[in-house]
Amino acid sequence: MSSRFNRCLRSLEAAGFLRTTDNTNTPMRSIELLHHGSAFAKQVQQQWLSMRHLAVNFGSVPHTESISQQRFSFVHSKQFRKHLRQLNQSHPNKAKCPTLVKHQRSFALDSASNTIFDHKEPVTQLITDFIVEPHRGLEHFYNLQRESKIWWMRYSSNPSRYAIVPYDFQSESELREDCQAIDIKAAFGEAGDVVVEQLSLVTLPGDKDFELPDARTGKMLLPKVIRSVIELEPATCALLLDGCDHGRESRSLLLNRVLAPYQCGIAAIQKTDQISPVLRDLCAHMADVLQRAQLRLHFFEENGYALARNQVQLAQHLEQSDRLGVPYTLLLDEEQALDNGLMQLRSRDTQLAESIHISDLPDYLLNIFRN
Repeated sequence: MSSRFNRCLRSLEAAGFLRTTDNTNTPMRSIELLHHGSAFAKQVQQQWLSMRHLAVNFGSVPHTESISQQRFSFVHSKQFRKHLRQLNQSHPNKAKCPTLVKHQRSFALDSASNTIFDHKEPVTQLITDFIVEPHRGLEHFYNLQRESKIWWMRYSSNPSRYAIVPYDFQSESELREDCQAIDIKAAFGEAGDVVVEQLSLVTLPGDKDFELPDARTGKMLLPKVIRSVIELEPATCALLLDGCDHGRESRSLLLNRVLAPYQCGIAAIQKTDQISPVLRDLCAHMADVLQRAQLRLHFFEENGYALARNQVQLAQHLEQSDRLGVPYTLLLDEEQALDNGLMQLRSRDTQLAESIHISDLPDYLLNIFRN
């Protein structure tokens, strides 16, 4: 494993995103997400939930069949048949071609999604089934490949890292003429690759229970299914490593600002030995304003902000913020803020600060995160 990759793991471990342990049976390390890593995984999961919001979402389902997790045989599982039945009974207006359904499941998984690390905890699979017209199966399959790759590139600090790779069929029993499959992989040089998403095109069994009407003609069809599977924890680790492996001199963790578990922090410098009640109240007020706007605030301390006694201490706070991937930090100066209402908004990516008026918050930040 490359020294650069090891540095990324150590940096993420020191920042509290994950914990690594050596495996006795394999050269790959085991990785466990810690508090900050789990908070980041939650944001990835929320983005998946908000994507394609018209889908029928069956929520979290129990894992009861081994066949349901197989790449191509899942269409023969009781769970898949149950979802189609629920689609017809509970969502008749969406029971047509094309349509899509989502569900999640968690279980202990011997994942072969990467050549870099193993996972200690159970893996959460985020599953989307695109049920499409049989004569347009390949068309939808190619379109989804492109859309999915762009989705991952959008949240990456290095979009060129992601590639569509044909699936390597493991056995002749998997190799069927009506099956197509690709993996979207994040490449980390000599260290290896991580599969962030699997896409598989499968034909349903010839059973009338699987037939759905064409949305345009109403004719009953035996659809094809394109299944997307994202293993949340490995994909989260891939995005964390992507944000760390940027080649810059700074130790910043370049997480996408939409996905970042903490979007903004607040720091101020005390100009006297005694803590100013006015400065403390100003910090507390700004923390309240940002939280009311539902911005995810990085709590330097329990009260939601950091008070530095000098520039050195402030620099330490900002370095901690950068290593946690916080995109912006609000820098407060008591005299300036009270005199003219101005404060500084520092960017993690540029290390520069711009002046912003207190009346422009939180709308200014909200617009940044929307765009």
